[in-house]
Amino acid sequence: MVDAGERMPVRLVQENGNTISLDATAIDIIVERRQSAFGLPFFDAKRMGIDLNQADVRVEISGVFADDVGQEQTAQAVATMDFYQPQQLVTWGQPIGGSTGGTNSGPISSMFNLGGSTGSVFGGITTGIGGALGGFGGFTGGNGGSLGGGVMDVKDLGNRVLRYWNERYIDFPVGYWVEETIGLENPVQTGLQLWLSADTLSSTHSDGDAVASWTELSNARSATATGVERPTFRDAGPRPFVQFDGGSDRMTVASSPFLNTEEFTIFAVFKPDANTGNNTVLATSNGYHLTSEPSNTRVVAGWYDGATMQTVNSGASSVLNSGLSIVGYTMEDTGADAEADEAKVYVNGTLKNTSSGLTYEPDGGVLYIGGNAGSDYFEGGIYELLVYNRVLSDDERELVEGYLSVKYNVLLAQGHPYRQFRYTFEKTHVRVGFDQRMVASQQEPYGFLNDLRSTGLVVQSISGNVLTIDTGTGDPRQWFEVDESTRQYPISSASNRISPSFVTAVTASTITVNPPYGTMVIQVGDTIDMHPITYNEPSLIGGYNSPVVIIPIKNADTFDAQALPEKAVGPEFPAHQDGSSRDDGGGIERTDEYIAYLLSKALTASYFDLNRDVDADGNQTMDKVFSVEISESANGHNARLTITQQYPSSLGRLSGSINSSLGVGQMPVTQGFSGGRSGKRVKSGGDKVQDVLGVLANSNNFANNIEVNNVSQAIQIGLDFLSNQFYSPDVAGDYIHGIQIPYTSLATKGKNALDSEVAQRNFFLTTKGGTASKMSSANDVHASRAYAAAFHGHLKNGISGLVSQFVVHRDAEMKAYEFELQFAAADIIL
Repeated sequence: MVDAGERMPVRLVQENGNTISLDATAIDIIVERRQSAFGLPFFDAKRMGIDLNQADVRVEISGVFADDVGQEQTAQAVATMDFYQPQQLVTWGQPIGGSTGGTNSGPISSMFNLGGSTGSVFGGITTGIGGALGGFGGFTGGNGGSLGGGVMDVKDLGNRVLRYWNERYIDFPVGYWVEETIGLENPVQTGLQLWLSADTLSSTHSDGDAVASWTELSNARSATATGVERPTFRDAGPRPFVQFDGGSDRMTVASSPFLNTEEFTIFAVFKPDANTGNNTVLATSNGYHLTSEPSNTRVVAGWYDGATMQTVNSGASSVLNSGLSIVGYTMEDTGADAEADEAKVYVNGTLKNTSSGLTYEPDGGVLYIGGNAGSDYFEGGIYELLVYNRVLSDDERELVEGYLSVKYNVLLAQGHPYRQFRYTFEKTHVRVGFDQRMVASQQEPYGFLNDLRSTGLVVQSISGNVLTIDTGTGDPRQWFEVDESTRQYPISSASNRISPSFVTAVTASTITVNPPYGTMVIQVGDTIDMHPITYNEPSLIGGYNSPVVIIPIKNADTFDAQALPEKAVGPEFPAHQDGSSRDDGGGIERTDEYIAYLLSKALTASYFDLNRDVDADGNQTMDKVFSVEISESANGHNARLTITQQYPSSLGRLSGSINSSLGVGQMPVTQGFSGGRSGKRVKSGGDKVQDVLGVLANSNNFANNIEVNNVSQAIQIGLDFLSNQFYSPDVAGDYIHGIQIPYTSLATKGKNALDSEVAQRNFFLTTKGGTASKMSSANDVHASRAYAAAFHGHLKNGISGLVSQFVVHRDAEMKAYEFELQFAAADIIL
């Protein structure tokens, strides 16, 4: 396999998907016909067994652990999902009444019940031949022709594959988001000159401590105070804050031209404690200020126009005296003449007042927090302050308000895009939901982002409830499938985001709507936006940094409760609303294959803009997140997806992070992402030895046994529709259960897409299948593929078993550790 003196890479595979690389200098594979399986070693009461009709196979490896040179090449993490579902197990032909035994007048079975639905009370563990009373489990019948208890559930059987998929979802982690997660991070930092957040003091202050210095997060400027001016740090609530006493507490930030600009945007999160007086939240000595007026339950934004102080207020009862408020204050130069001429004040995301025609020129000076240059002091808690040296756009302002709303649990105004607390940077997944009442449109052929999104259709005129569309901007029939879908399409426009209209009919140039409360809220000249669909499952509504993709699947399953087994399920492909043909995936006839096809397309769709970078290059579209390959499942149908993270990352903590609300029998068999790495730290040979010894000696880390062996498969005969295997958090042990030994392939070169680089395979050993499936000529799995157990689709990327012997030695002055390892192949680990 290798020339003399060369090292061959061999990998031990751990239960949690991690691998340990070995540099082998010699490999011997010993095959003996002996019946000594009972003598194989035990590791913490975990035994292994072999098929007694198969020869005993041992792999003996000699090699070295040397110091690393450089770093390991990056690789992408890979997951698999198998959507295979049997066409039909039980056809629910006559759900009411049924037989009392002896005939087939009850539910007709395609595999099991041959003798009626009931029989002996004590015949509970049967396949239904003769039947048994329901409730005793397994594949029994029941009184009145009902199914028995146990693992079978009628909603999982027959041609009902998708009946319970409606409004269910699967979450897919995005590698870049996992590695770059910055929980509750301010989303807009361009132009940010001052960012004071009280929670940054938690690491240096205890509740009740005086605050002498408060360092901000954007430019490391500090607000300082001495003596009686020092406020108090409080960590007594849901979020820390800085308490100002209203009498002497005040902090100062040194004068800076970046804090004294002609245009600016200020955000302040605070809670007044006083009920009277003027309470200055912040102020520059010669420029602007933001003041709380508890007696009037309002805020006042002020500035100097020459030597005269001018103000604009938010109006009475706009700010709570007993709760937190998010206040925004902008100063803008609308005339581009180097003098700001318009001031605005916002409270909790709503524009409360505007002052235009003013003149403001900054005059420098220090910035005070909790007071001003005189005697107006703030009494209450200040939680966070942000000062920008520019005017934020409406979208940017809403993002910051959304960030502050989530962080401080402040409800934003009605109509604000982040009112429902859907803004967060903590999201690391894309949620993919399913809608069984819709078919996909021509413009969104594989699904849609359930968020506000533009169609580009412009309203040319309005007559009653009919909107005439400028045909130069598009064809409404390419967006709305009103004939096939049974769910209403909500639309809105910039004129009204709060109350959507619902589309009832479309032509090539018109949209007929049912407006809210009978009043048309869309106006001539508006661009039609697709409004988010409201589902019973609230998490299916997307938001900024919380993308939700909905895949319409109404045409994926031709459900028929009376269908015979051979007429069970399959998709149909009605023409689009405009008459164009629907993508049938090249003639797909099975529901499971069609669902796999739709998901593969959705996970690689370039028209899904996730509004957040998905890689280091700043791309934001779904096609830059995943690549997907469709292949045959173990049952010979094209229902298996191999999903690869395009961003090469270290995704060890993603084990088990493909989550779903689908139930048992509906969720595809899933192997979570594994195998990704973004370069490892350089390790010495000694470190490597310690790693291996630590894993082998600490086999208590063996987690719950994952049922992936041949014994489990035998038990599952006839039950494969119930296969539902996740790598849950408890299946995270580091116990070694496989080995990968690569070789260069000539016999199967070209059978894998990666063979253009190097045609490599891993030795494999399997008792599954006939002789032809065990030969090297049948191995089309590239050696770079992560080790996968039996139910993940193939047994051709490694050998399962146990390390039965491991010896390491190092002579004086040797530069490497020599090792000898023996690996015993096994079919199962119990």
